[in-house]
Formats: sequence, C-alpha cells, structure tokens
Amino acid sequence: MKQEEKSSNKIERKFGLGVLVLIFDKNLSKILLLKRNEEKRKKYHADWGYVGGKVELGEKLADACIREVREETNLHLNPNDLKLIDIKESPFSTEIHHAIWFVYSIKINGKEKITLNDESEEYGWFDIEKLPGRMVDSLEEAKKLIKKVKEMK
Repeated sequence: MKQEEKSSNKIERKFGLGVLVLIFDKNLSKILLLKRNEEKRKKYHADWGYVGGKVELGEKLADACIREVREETNLHLNPNDLKLIDIKESPFSTEIHHAIWFVYSIKINGKEKITLNDESEEYGWFDIEKLPGRMVDSLEEAKKLIKKVKEMK
C-alpha cells in the first residue's frame, strides 16, 4: 500500500514537441515579438516571446508552424519559406514539461495586418539590436538565434 501511495503522489512529467517561429522583416533588421497575456507571463516569467506552440499528434513541423502563426497573429505564411535554424531542448520548460523545440525563421514584408488571439496582449516589431527585456529567451540566446538566421541568408 505504501508503494501505491508514493506513486500516486508522484508528479507525472510530460514530454512534448513544439515549434517556435522567428518572424523577420525582409531586411532582417526587425523581429516580430508578442507580449503574452498575464497568465503566460506568470507561467514563463517573461513578457515577450516568439510565435509558437505545441506540435499536435500526427502534425508535420512546418504545418505546426503555419497553424501557430495563423492562430496567434492571423498571418498566412508559405511553408516553403520556413527555414529550420535550431533545435532546443528544455528539460524543465515548466515544472512538469520536458520539451524539444524546433526553431524556424521566416522573412515577411512586415506590413501585413496582424490580429492577435487571446494568448497575447500586444505585438511589436523590434530592432534586432534593441530587443526588449524579459523575453522568454535570454538576450544572449536570442542574439545567437538571430546570428544563425543572418548566416543562413
């Protein structure tokens, strides 16, 4: 009985795949970031982040990117324009989640109309040399990703 009690008190950890999409203007001088809603800011201890989310069972990574971007910004992207730039592992993305993130980049005009869903409160086009504080990624990590994108031009 004690063994059963121990296992019932154990926190069940979950494993998942996710995608992040770094959306740049055509000149690679600005990046689109979303200011997350209060619930997400508390959960991730950050204000600003990239577009992204979970990959659904049976969904291809590029399709997950397109879906997440459409859900979060109402932008309609061409999957052929996506470029895989990195794969990140977050063994403790939250207390119970172990995640593998496939990080993609895409360049767009930057004048498209953006309509946010309820996951975010606002958005901004930030100069890649002047990123905001309290991002999901550290400033150092964000700069590494941006550097990879520029090298892949």
